[in-house]
Amino acid sequence: MPEENDSKGQDIRPDDPRLPNIREVMAFLRPYARGAWHWFAFDALLSLLSIGAGLAAPALAAVTIDEAVEGRIGWGFQALAVAMIVSVLIEIVAEPVRARLRAPIERGLTRGMVGHALDLGMPGRRPFDDGDLQNRIRSEASYLPRYPETLLRIGTGFLTGAGSLAALFYVHWVFAAVALAGVGAVTVLMHRLMGALTAGQTGLDELNSRMVNAYTGALAGRRTIRAAGTLEREVERITKPLPHVAEKTREILEDFGRGGVLVTSANHVVLTVTAVAGVLLLASGGLTAGALMAAIRYAQMTYASVAGLFDNGWFQIAIFRAYAARVLAVLRAPAAVPEPGRDAPHPEGPGEIRIESVSLGGPQEQVLRRVDLLIPAGKTVALVGRSGVGKTTLAGLIGRLQDPDRGVIRIDGAAVSGLPRDALSRLVGYAFERPALFGDTIRDVITLGAETTDEAVRAAARQVEADAFIERLPKGYDSPLDDAPTSGGEHQRLGLARAAFRDTPILILDDALSSLDVATEARVLAALRRLGRSRTTVVIAHRASTAAAADLVAWLFEGEVRRVAPHAELWQDAAYRAAFQGDPSEEAAE
Repeated sequence: MPEENDSKGQDIRPDDPRLPNIREVMAFLRPYARGAWHWFAFDALLSLLSIGAGLAAPALAAVTIDEAVEGRIGWGFQALAVAMIVSVLIEIVAEPVRARLRAPIERGLTRGMVGHALDLGMPGRRPFDDGDLQNRIRSEASYLPRYPETLLRIGTGFLTGAGSLAALFYVHWVFAAVALAGVGAVTVLMHRLMGALTAGQTGLDELNSRMVNAYTGALAGRRTIRAAGTLEREVERITKPLPHVAEKTREILEDFGRGGVLVTSANHVVLTVTAVAGVLLLASGGLTAGALMAAIRYAQMTYASVAGLFDNGWFQIAIFRAYAARVLAVLRAPAAVPEPGRDAPHPEGPGEIRIESVSLGGPQEQVLRRVDLLIPAGKTVALVGRSGVGKTTLAGLIGRLQDPDRGVIRIDGAAVSGLPRDALSRLVGYAFERPALFGDTIRDVITLGAETTDEAVRAAARQVEADAFIERLPKGYDSPLDDAPTSGGEHQRLGLARAAFRDTPILILDDALSSLDVATEARVLAALRRLGRSRTTVVIAHRASTAAAADLVAWLFEGEVRRVAPHAELWQDAAYRAAFQGDPSEEAAE
């Protein structure tokens, strides 16, 4: 089995939760923002100072204008200059402060999303396909850290608008009445757009995730696509949602456009009425020139605040709620293998494996049916059976890559479901048919970043006959992984070297020798057995020669263990021989 299979895009995704409200989103983000809230407080303080300086500026400008009309320059000019300088300094400082607030939230949320995504189980059985998970982690989760500062911007806009209205009322009640009428009308109309915008964003995210998943699957199967000559068909399949994406995007942009037109139109109407009323009051002597300029400026600030509340505030909140719902759906999905308590006992025996009455799958399609199997410590046991009989699934259950629906698996008497993950990983090691190679260099691939000596790395590579081709690379073990072209067999041997380096008491070879020739396979298997005389090895065998090299063979047939015996004994059964049908080494093994 490949270490990681591509999802087939089944519609097994659970229903996304309802759209969370503001309080629920903040409660969700709070654990990821530990140690960062002092930056939020600092940003709030800067916002209050900015509001104060901004509200003071028009009043100070009015004083300055009235003083200039009287032919003098007094304290108003100096105070206005100070207010403007303070506003500029706040703008310079504010953005770095907001970046400091976002960084830990983004880091914590991304790590939490990635960690939980890896806990959701193997492809095909987890509730989200690969492309959808990538979209939710890389795009939507990375956007949510801006949520707290957006709420702060809303609060800032509300206070600025309220302060501007109060100032308008102080200048003359007519100006405040005109502004309130315009704000009320805009608020009612904009509220109706919010639901449509949120629903449109959610639909757009779903379509984007569908395209990303199709593209991810096509990349993984590009050789098959090229060989089958179905490139155009795959391009058409991947891009099929594009018309719907365009339609959803158009609807969202239209909603934004309607909001912008409403705010802008109301702004112009209110400013026009304010200017006309101000001129009439000025002509009647009920207003000074400075007060008229202040009234116009406060009216502008009122509507700038309203625009900010909707454009950079409530419109953004609509998007945040849609994103938060999809991110929460991932984080609330149950882990495929829940982590047991840290105080669980650790087995210290020789590596005996007992599989007791294990079943997996529903009543219509059971992969395994009440499997009972004893794998003695220190022995090599081959799992044999036709394709689809459950060999890979059974091997995955030993290391708890997933849990059975019924039954229990024990290592030296301890149920694997009760072992902490790190303890189980020290007991059971895997080598896969197509191992995923992680790290920057060949050394990193083998050690997974662990501190060790050069000799330990080379020893692990030599045991699986990987040392020779690694040494031929330009920089040997320090060769960058991306610059180290390897064949299928060399790729597998790097995965085997990683397993040999870890030296776990139990080793599971999940078709990890399939790309090696028969002679090399025999030498590698013998070397792995010599590596630790007490090591328990489970081999998924598709070749008769692999089964022949094992101490025992567990023959799986229709989801059950039909017999456990040496290969030579089982070979007398024609049904057993049929499990290797098409294997070129079959005659040699016979």
